[in-house]
Amino acid sequence: MEHTPGPWRELAPGVIAGATDPGWGAIANVPHANSEPESAANAKLIAAAPALLEALKEAALVLKSSITIIETHVKAVSSSPAHGALQRINDAIEAANG
Repeated sequence: MEHTPGPWRELAPGVIAGATDPGWGAIANVPHANSEPESAANAKLIAAAPALLEALKEAALVLKSSITIIETHVKAVSSSPAHGALQRINDAIEAANG
């Protein structure tokens, strides 16, 4: 099963909604988001999740291409840190997709 497509937004403190036809439908509630700064920050992070996931997918493609270019054309430069970063990005994408 896939998640509710983005964009998501915070409709009210702690109420995260996804775009649905014909409007916005609640998909998550974060308790105490109107009174606790940490809960409010959590709500904003949840609302940003679809955009973050899409950005990670794009970054993975760009990084993979960059690694290939580095390994092909710049033999003296190690791309091992980039491999580690790409693995962490792919792990996060996999975790988000279930």
